[in-house]
Amino acid sequence: MPLPSAGYVFAEFPWQAQLPDPRSHRLCAAGGGRPASAAGGDCALEGASFIRAEAPPGDEIVVLAYNVERGFRAAAQVEALRRDAALPAADILLLSEVDRGCSRTGYRNVAADYARALGMCYVFGVEFVELPRRCGAGGRIAAPCEHGNVILSRYPLGNVRLIRHAASVSWRRRMVPLLRLGEPRLGGRVALAADVKIGERYLHVYSVHFESGRRHGGYRLAQAVELAADAAARPFGAVIGGDMNTGGYLADLRDGAGHKAATRALLERGFVDAHSRLAPADRATTQSGVAIDLIFGNGDFFTDAGIGSPAVWGGLSDHLPVWAKVRLG
Repeated sequence: MPLPSAGYVFAEFPWQAQLPDPRSHRLCAAGGGRPASAAGGDCALEGASFIRAEAPPGDEIVVLAYNVERGFRAAAQVEALRRDAALPAADILLLSEVDRGCSRTGYRNVAADYARALGMCYVFGVEFVELPRRCGAGGRIAAPCEHGNVILSRYPLGNVRLIRHAASVSWRRRMVPLLRLGEPRLGGRVALAADVKIGERYLHVYSVHFESGRRHGGYRLAQAVELAADAAARPFGAVIGGDMNTGGYLADLRDGAGHKAATRALLERGFVDAHSRLAPADRATTQSGVAIDLIFGNGDFFTDAGIGSPAVWGGLSDHLPVWAKVRLG
């Protein structure tokens, strides 16, 4: 993995010494339609460091991607990360569907809870402002709150950016009016990007959550192409990980086709599927048996990869965590 050019500058994230109450302090400005898009750059990034002692740099690190399903069972998920002997200790976590100050998850800052418990630093970027509604079995949204993507790391994070995808579906009117059920939201899909400083080497990472509708393959394609172009402009290797919502990718793997546009776009642009050595029968990452939680890198630097066992992780989220070992050179 190449070192950055002489002109590269690593600007570490300005960690917050004290985190505000997520119930009363919002990262997105009040009013104004879509956060950080039509309303302008009106959503702040949040980040704090709970690193007690920086991990010594090695030649290989572990990246783990996980859709935590709002963080309903965040404490149990953290415990599983600690006790699952089949899962290598993660150096970088790329999380999606993370609540901040939402009534359905006890008004907690789920990302901060994760970082504090694991002794990591974290950054959080808002994907959606969730609007009041019932949430079926998942409780209810009593007041507007925030939901987004997270990067956690044992190493310093810098040059953090929130990429709000140019092609994104509006969720604002997704409500069954009489029942007040659905998912009405402000905002749109994002990728949270950061440089990770590992000794004198660097890795660029993206925590992603692509569009989810069955008919939204064109949006997923555009989001994948956008990130591939962004990664190509970085001065060192990049890893894209998270919930890509590519429901047909497993069928592609089984029949050797390449119909799923988002994954095909990454492969055609030189990205490598970290889990390509696994048999298709071992690739499912959700209860419905599809492979939508993926890790790709723009180089052949993956040395091992796996998926959390349903015996350990089943019931902690509607997704399984996926992990990969990255050789730094």
